[in-house]
Amino acid sequence: MLLDKRDVLTIVLISVVFFSIATYNLGYAQAPATTTPLSVGQSFYVDLGSSADIQSVYLLLKGSALNVTVYAGSPDDWRVITQNNAHPYNSESNQFSEEYYKWYEIPATQTTQYLKFTFGPTGGYSTAITEIAVTGQDGQQIPIVAITDLDSGNPNLPNLVDEQDKVHLPATYMAQTYFDEIYFVRTAEQYLNHQWPYEWTHPPLGKLIQATGLAVFGFSPFGWRIMGVIFATLMIPVIYTLGKKLFGTRIGAFAAAFLLTFDFMHFTMGRMGTADTYVVFFSLLSQTFFFIYFMNVIKKGWKTSVLPLFFAVVFFGLGFSTKWIVMWGAVGMFFLLLALRAVDISRLKAGLAAKFGAFFNRPILLLFGFIGIAVLIYFATYIPDMMIGRPLYAGNGVGIIDLQSAMYNYHSTLVAEHGIAYDSPWWSWPFILTPLWLASSPALPNNFISTIMLMGNPAVWWIGFACVIVLALTLGKDALIIVKNKFAQKPPSPEQTTTAPTEEPTENLPPEPAAAPVHKLDVAAVFIVVLFFVQWLSYASISRLTYIYHFYISVPFLCLASAYFINKIWNHKYGKIVTVAYFVAVVAFFVLLYAPISGMPATTEWLNSLKLLGRYWIRP
Repeated sequence: MLLDKRDVLTIVLISVVFFSIATYNLGYAQAPATTTPLSVGQSFYVDLGSSADIQSVYLLLKGSALNVTVYAGSPDDWRVITQNNAHPYNSESNQFSEEYYKWYEIPATQTTQYLKFTFGPTGGYSTAITEIAVTGQDGQQIPIVAITDLDSGNPNLPNLVDEQDKVHLPATYMAQTYFDEIYFVRTAEQYLNHQWPYEWTHPPLGKLIQATGLAVFGFSPFGWRIMGVIFATLMIPVIYTLGKKLFGTRIGAFAAAFLLTFDFMHFTMGRMGTADTYVVFFSLLSQTFFFIYFMNVIKKGWKTSVLPLFFAVVFFGLGFSTKWIVMWGAVGMFFLLLALRAVDISRLKAGLAAKFGAFFNRPILLLFGFIGIAVLIYFATYIPDMMIGRPLYAGNGVGIIDLQSAMYNYHSTLVAEHGIAYDSPWWSWPFILTPLWLASSPALPNNFISTIMLMGNPAVWWIGFACVIVLALTLGKDALIIVKNKFAQKPPSPEQTTTAPTEEPTENLPPEPAAAPVHKLDVAAVFIVVLFFVQWLSYASISRLTYIYHFYISVPFLCLASAYFINKIWNHKYGKIVTVAYFVAVVAFFVLLYAPISGMPATTEWLNSLKLLGRYWIRP
């Protein structure tokens, strides 16, 4: 069923609503960018223009570590404020690590015009600072008017204070990276600068898309996050279209799109500079084209156009080139297609050999050819790697072929330091037992705090999961009835029986088998249930640490499951009232928890009051 003008208008309105909300306070569009490498023993001092009551000194680190001693006073009389201040540093293991585009605060309650900095060793890590900033007792920035080199002759020192107008303090997610952005943003910028990529544990496409945002909007939090918002917005027309194909009604399509629009995880992940939103977009688009093809086969037979199947495989290839997790959705689709084909072939009056030959007729052979195109897409995304010198195969782990096994080994054995606090088992995700805390700011003025947590909208996830379970149980019951009826059928009388030859040449078979009797089961329900459980249960066999964001790829099917029942009850008595009340509850949860899922500053009292909703959901 094609989309009409009302569908298009509905899609545009919902998409505009989501895009507007998602881009609000996404991140600063202007941020310090020039970075200065510093060597061990290097010293300089900055001039504030006049004596001032300072509170803190801030250093913006970019792919580096820090060991600094800070002095106050004057060029003729320095006194130490803090000595050998190491960051990021693990005192237990006596090891440094790196920060990528993060502000580091050094408390320095002093009255002074000058501040001196001397840098020490960082365990082999480089020291590179993008900007230095100073705040007063009122928390407001004190501009630095000059910087003076003491002993190194570093001509780039002025870059440390050249973008004072782009400094935003206190530092929140609006001004710096958070969570896994430290890997993806760094690598996206490296691709843009034709440098060796830092992050290699996922295929390149996600970082290349992110690099496009940096190229267009510049290196800034807005620049490295906007592509995620765009793809999250594009997901809305995709799920609307899929809903229309599944249910054949506008309300079913609208319900699916509406629920996804106001789901917390879709909102939060779309605003973060990582690759997950691109993965879910490509996966959902692939599944939409597949369902179009699947229904065409059921209605028209196997001679129908294979173009939708081709696009399904192409978008699978793009998703696989971003993260491998799309593989499980592809397994579910492949299973549905093979099941449909097998049922059709089983109805042929032919021998086993002939049936086997017919099985691999169109479109199965074409499908294998399409998969070859997906493989080409995958390796084509490594062209930027090749252009900077990565070989196809090196045998030492750095070649493109070598990376594939290295990626598998990495993810199959991953153990993260923060896993004890934030990891969660796969079975707990639909119940939102362990949200993932992505970012938390230092205390802001007026007892405010900015925090970002990752979880699902309870009204979307809990109701959606219940709907999936009901659908699965209903399908199971229907399948048992079908099997029971099949075996209960009386055998045909001798007059009705025709003897088929045990072997029949393939060329004598009907040119195409008839469509399978899948109509005995609800095709929409089968599609939702199979794709949901294949993608979700795939994590049951994974031994590595898992987190709630791994459930993101299954979230659209929670929305579709709820939309399935909304479509059923809409024209029944009280159906519209129940549906509207449900939509209101979804939006109410979104509004109520908007602050902790978006990073919007809120008072600790307000965040504490939200703890009544869930003990582990809110942490000021």
